[in-house]
Formats: sequence, C-alpha cells, structure tokens
Amino acid sequence: MIDFYDVVEEDVNEVGYTYNPYAGKLNGEWIEGYTSIDLLNKNFGDCQTAQEMKEATSSEGLQLFFDWLVEQGKLPA
Repeated sequence: MIDFYDVVEEDVNEVGYTYNPYAGKLNGEWIEGYTSIDLLNKNFGDCQTAQEMKEATSSEGLQLFFDWLVEQGKLPA
C-alpha cells in the first residue's frame, strides 16, 4: 500500500494538498494547481505502480500527474 503523504510534498499553503502541474485545463492548456492527498490515498493507495494508478482512472490530468511523479523518482513505473 502506498501512502501519498510519504510520496508527495504537502503544500504549506494548501494543507492536505500537493502540487499538480496537470490540475486542470484552461483553453486546451494544462494549468498548475493542487490535488487532495486524501483523494490520492483513497483511490490509488492500493496500487503498487504508476501504471496501475493510470489504469484505475480515466482522468488524463491524473495520468499525467502519475507519470510526472515517476519522472521525479517518487513512484515506481
């Protein structure tokens, strides 16, 4: 089981949330924002790899976020 509180950095201004460079889209462009760490734990905490997490969601933003975490060395591919 993955605990995202151990994986991502909690934002000091948005307690319980982590930075996400793919938080949403505006005019077809990705915009930065925040994602709930509790939401990540609830929906993806049982997954072992980023690939499993990506398969468990239809959200393109979350799929890109998981790839980004792999690139940061914070999640196994």
